[in-house]
Amino acid sequence: MSDTLIEVESVVKHYGAVIAVAGVSLSVRAGEVYALIGANGAGKSTLIRMIMGLTTPDAGRILVCNEDHAQHAATKRHLGYLPEELTLYNRLTGREYLELVAGLKGARAAQVPEALRFFELEHAADKLAGGYSLGMRKKLGLAAAMLGEPDIYVLDEPLNGLDVEMMRKLRLRLEDERRSGRAILLSSHVMSFVERISDRVGVMRAGLLVAEDAPARLRELTAMPDAPFEDVFFQLAG
Repeated sequence: MSDTLIEVESVVKHYGAVIAVAGVSLSVRAGEVYALIGANGAGKSTLIRMIMGLTTPDAGRILVCNEDHAQHAATKRHLGYLPEELTLYNRLTGREYLELVAGLKGARAAQVPEALRFFELEHAADKLAGGYSLGMRKKLGLAAAMLGEPDIYVLDEPLNGLDVEMMRKLRLRLEDERRSGRAILLSSHVMSFVERISDRVGVMRAGLLVAEDAPARLRELTAMPDAPFEDVFFQLAG
């Protein structure tokens, strides 16, 4: 089996006359963190939704664990997804929500209390999710994405609402998951986090993948060895 767990091949997506994604190809390997970055409207969230099977490409194809995502609905079992706009069942408690997700994924029941403990939600586990703060909702979404030990994590803006301590805790967790062989595709506007955690970074602009390499190589490409990584991003993203 190939160690490439996500393969995007010449994918195109139109919304009327607007080309949201214009022939993008990329891959994410096992044991790799790949960050997809770009300004708002660059096409990264559209591409992520296509990878998740929530939006259908107009051209090209997407392979997940060597299976054509459009032909095999079962490929979703390999994916743990955190959308940027997270929708929860507000009349369920945090614990009930995770138990529901665990049941759908066939995850071990013991993973629910473990997830609540790791994401520091034990104190709110039996409160309705509708009353959660932004940070608590984000942590609940991350916990749900990681249930079932999927092969691939797809995390769209995972840091919004998290405090610095939880950002660090999440980074260390993702580094552990990478060492265990999982593929991690994430999108974030926090460039210091992107630079520190990513093996490769893909930069999107106007639906195109305009640069792709290790963070250090992107610094060389822009001749910005010591500038904040935000400056590297702005140089590449336009």
